[in-house]
Amino acid sequence: MSDGKQLEYEEEEESVGQQRVPRDDGTELPLKEGAVFGAIAVVATYLSHLYLTIVASAQATPTTYTDGDTTVVTDLVSSWVAAGWSYLATFGVGFEASGEAATLGQAPNNVAALTNSPFFLATTVLFAVTVGTVVAAGYGIARYTDADDPIEAVKAGLTVVPPYLVFAALAAFLMTNSYSDPQLVGSIVQNVGPLEAGQFFNDEGNVVSNLTFGPSMTDAILFAGVIFPAAFAVAGALSTQWEEVVDTAIAKVNER
Repeated sequence: MSDGKQLEYEEEEESVGQQRVPRDDGTELPLKEGAVFGAIAVVATYLSHLYLTIVASAQATPTTYTDGDTTVVTDLVSSWVAAGWSYLATFGVGFEASGEAATLGQAPNNVAALTNSPFFLATTVLFAVTVGTVVAAGYGIARYTDADDPIEAVKAGLTVVPPYLVFAALAAFLMTNSYSDPQLVGSIVQNVGPLEAGQFFNDEGNVVSNLTFGPSMTDAILFAGVIFPAAFAVAGALSTQWEEVVDTAIAKVNER
């Protein structure tokens, strides 16, 4: 009777273990689980940038100037857009002003937390959170799927990358800002060399074409969507196999 109960318990335990890490049909990669880990990491990272960007915007003063007898107060870049800029810039993504290469610091009224640190070491915190969440996602999926060797760990780690790729592409496409105020447009034209005033102003000095500022789509996909998320996620996944990785490295050295 005791043996029968033990056998039943082992069967139930095995069944629970199989249900805990379901795999997609026809593939050994835990794609669904990796997507969940990756999505959680992306959302947590963006919300961190958004929170600090909102704090930065509360401390920021928009550009003001006088036009005759009128004082003009310009609008700050929307916090949700600036937070996306901060997020992407942390991955090394470049920016464009109406198609010309630019830097995040050249965007007027920009409240991105990465370039407007709301408190001491805020920039360091953002880098730590951005990199740390990718590493944690890679580590988490490798542990969750019980990767039993470095190759399996690498495969598991790479499954967290798709959410980063999707978010990076969406951010680059949606998180742009259109400048129409002549003072702000003029500031960008002056700071971004290839741009010319004639592209945006008429002879009377009025803006005839808005200036668009936003992330480079190519950079966003490469750096924030593929290269760095993959590298950091794999590093996190391999950390679950550090003993075997070290043993393999030592063995390779000894062979020489």
